[in-house]
Amino acid sequence: MTPVRSHKNRSRRLRKKLHLGEFQEFGFQLMFSLKPNLVSFEEALDRWLEFIESQGWGFGGGGALSGREISGYLCQLAGGTLTESDREQTAQWLASQPWVASHQVESLSDAWYGPWEA
Repeated sequence: MTPVRSHKNRSRRLRKKLHLGEFQEFGFQLMFSLKPNLVSFEEALDRWLEFIESQGWGFGGGGALSGREISGYLCQLAGGTLTESDREQTAQWLASQPWVASHQVESLSDAWYGPWEA
């Protein structure tokens, strides 16, 4: 994975400040839909937040107006990077929840410069 911006000819201090090179941090996007007959949107969101907070992660996102879908971006809360193992753990946790109808976990992407278009 390469950062969006080149880190050539930049000092170590500047690379750290810009989260480039060896200081690059990763997270991933995800989406999951709920089985509304098994859980309310609020209860599902509470369970999801309890899981990610227990891991020390942060989640930016929300739900659809229908109350049947939650999507967003997952990353380390206090800085650092998520790994492929964290991504797999999240997918396994979602798959093990009987109230999750379907889920999609994207590949790792730069948490600062993002998977979004520039």
